[in-house]
Amino acid sequence: MSARRVVATVAPKGGVGKTFISKLLHDLLPTHGRRVASWDLDAATGTFAVYHDAIKTFDLNANSSVQSWLDDCYEADFDDVLIDVPGGRIDDLLSTFGNNGTEALVAAVKASGRELVVVNPIGAMVAETVTAQVVLNTFSDTAARIVIVKNGRFGNADDFVIYDGINENGMRRYGATSDLAASAGAETVFLPSMPPRLLAQADAERLRLIQAAGADGVGRMGRLGAARVQMYLSSVAEAFRDSSLDLDGKLPEHMVPR
Repeated sequence: MSARRVVATVAPKGGVGKTFISKLLHDLLPTHGRRVASWDLDAATGTFAVYHDAIKTFDLNANSSVQSWLDDCYEADFDDVLIDVPGGRIDDLLSTFGNNGTEALVAAVKASGRELVVVNPIGAMVAETVTAQVVLNTFSDTAARIVIVKNGRFGNADDFVIYDGINENGMRRYGATSDLAASAGAETVFLPSMPPRLLAQADAERLRLIQAAGADGVGRMGRLGAARVQMYLSSVAEAFRDSSLDLDGKLPEHMVPR
């Protein structure tokens, strides 16, 4: 089914690609006919907000803000509400909903007629993997959909051995986080890496990714550069297909926690 969503990108630590995923969704969802409201919840220093002037800001430390991302959840004009939560500030997000933060957040999103999709990118190393257990433990046993994104910037799909586990001499090592993800009913998606030089060139030209893939990219990065960005964005769309991040908003059956 096609659904209205709140997509929250969160991470207990920074540097794992949270804001990059938010940028991808902000750019790609409209190309699939989705109407998007995007919010950077780090109003003071957020890098998501400076990506595009259409991105709104909300300060987690100023609960009296006149307008908040939650208001947009009740707007029929938007199919998806994206919120980019500052790294390590999941508790601050939850605290804005009072003492029962997790349950209250999920209930508030549900009350607006939307599905809550919690997105947590991870890297391949221990410190970038086990912190995902914080997100899994926080949102398991709720109606939220959890998507763990293996960020291809840190390796190929089979390089995430800390997450997936590995068999050595007939014994399985590591893999505790993927086991927890399975028990929580979470989805796992691999996000391919954008060539660093291409990403740097688009950034230097102050182009959004969707602009770099179009006429602006042709004019400032050359036809080959723009074509490579377009191919990358197509690979992202394919990676998200049939998951709760599907760019058409077609949600898979919600996995039931074990």
